[in-house]
Amino acid sequence: MNKSEKYRGVVSEIDPVAIQKLYKEYLMTNQEIADLTWTTKANINRILHNGSRHYKSWIEKEISDENVKIFKNMLEEHSFAYQNIEKERIYLIKNDLKGKLCLLWYDAENVHCLFDEDIPEEFKSLAIKEHMDKYSSLDYKFLAQSEVDSVLKQPYLVINAETKLIFEQASRGRKLKKQEYAKFLGFHGYLTDKDTNRDSKIISFLDEHVVDGLVYLSSAPENQWFRNYVSRCRMSIDEFINFFGYKKSKYDYNYISERKNIKYGNELKKYIIKPPNIVYFTSQDKIFHVIENISKLNKMSIEEYVFSLGYIFSKTGDLIKDLTDEINKIIDLEENEVKKKEISQKKIERNHKLIDKLKRIYEFRCQLCSEEQSLSIVKIDGTKYVEVHHIKNLAEEYDEEGTLDRVNNLIVVCPNHHKMLHYHKGGYRNIKQVDGMLVFENGSKETIPILINKHLKSD
Repeated sequence: MNKSEKYRGVVSEIDPVAIQKLYKEYLMTNQEIADLTWTTKANINRILHNGSRHYKSWIEKEISDENVKIFKNMLEEHSFAYQNIEKERIYLIKNDLKGKLCLLWYDAENVHCLFDEDIPEEFKSLAIKEHMDKYSSLDYKFLAQSEVDSVLKQPYLVINAETKLIFEQASRGRKLKKQEYAKFLGFHGYLTDKDTNRDSKIISFLDEHVVDGLVYLSSAPENQWFRNYVSRCRMSIDEFINFFGYKKSKYDYNYISERKNIKYGNELKKYIIKPPNIVYFTSQDKIFHVIENISKLNKMSIEEYVFSLGYIFSKTGDLIKDLTDEINKIIDLEENEVKKKEISQKKIERNHKLIDKLKRIYEFRCQLCSEEQSLSIVKIDGTKYVEVHHIKNLAEEYDEEGTLDRVNNLIVVCPNHHKMLHYHKGGYRNIKQVDGMLVFENGSKETIPILINKHLKSD
């Protein structure tokens, strides 16, 4: 906002009733209040203590449709401050961190306050849904950086070295213990790196022991941690495995069972580099750790166990030189075809954390599906399977600035709509606004409306 003078106002412009409420109920500082009228903190202090006889009231009892639209967008985007395009007006959302809301908008001439008691119920319901009536900007910053896991299907925050500091800062700011703060944010509690019995680890363990759709669990010592954990959960092994959507075999085979050998023998076919039976895989491949563990249990080397499955394991890359050369040729052709300066993994690497959070924001619902046409794919954990589409395509756009994984370039869609956006009549490359709604448009001027939108902006 531009202002020709530092402060042209007088004491009579400042509403002592409004600033008392802002200061005492909505936790605004003297400096924040002073910024509303370009005055000084000393002036605000004087009015807070002594009041003012003559002033123009800041308090509003209703709000225009235009301002309702702006504030709704702010709520949905979890934004506490917004400046309009002309930079002539500023909008603020304040809360008391306990459920009361205040909307402010001001320009070079006037300040307007709509306090909680005068805010429409429909508007307050949206604020409650988005937690804007209780959360602070620090709460949203922490949630944006945090990961989520679960214990016995109860959601938990995962605190690591990167998020520990802001987690402690946010909990101290609310004068809550860390466990209380996690519950305030809607989680059952929080986990650290020391908490290993989380659902993601349990599911990974069960997946490793599935053969032909059944879980085979041996009495080997390395599985005892699992049995101890099940006992602490006061369930039987069968009940616990069923709880996670798996079925246990009636028979407990040894860890190196014939069924396991068949399973891993079949998986090794994917790693053949020279027919008929020479395989190569590295520690980056998922199968490496499985083969390594089984080999140790049987006091074998990796080479010996792979040989027992009918394959020869190659330690060196010499045997895959021809394959490597072919891959390099393909990469060279792709570089020439798309005329990119370089293909860098960092430049096209998808921000998986952002994508996962975006899916949760939309509760795993397609933004393009209507209730009538929805054909949901439900996973074993009860969540719907959705994908994230890049509006500007990663494969076709040169992304020197690394902007293609920004939130305004992503949309949550079902697999069917994802394919339509890419391929139907050349694909839907453009987004425009029609009758107040964002729509995708293809080269044939056909459109697909974006029915659910919490994050995309019209620009």
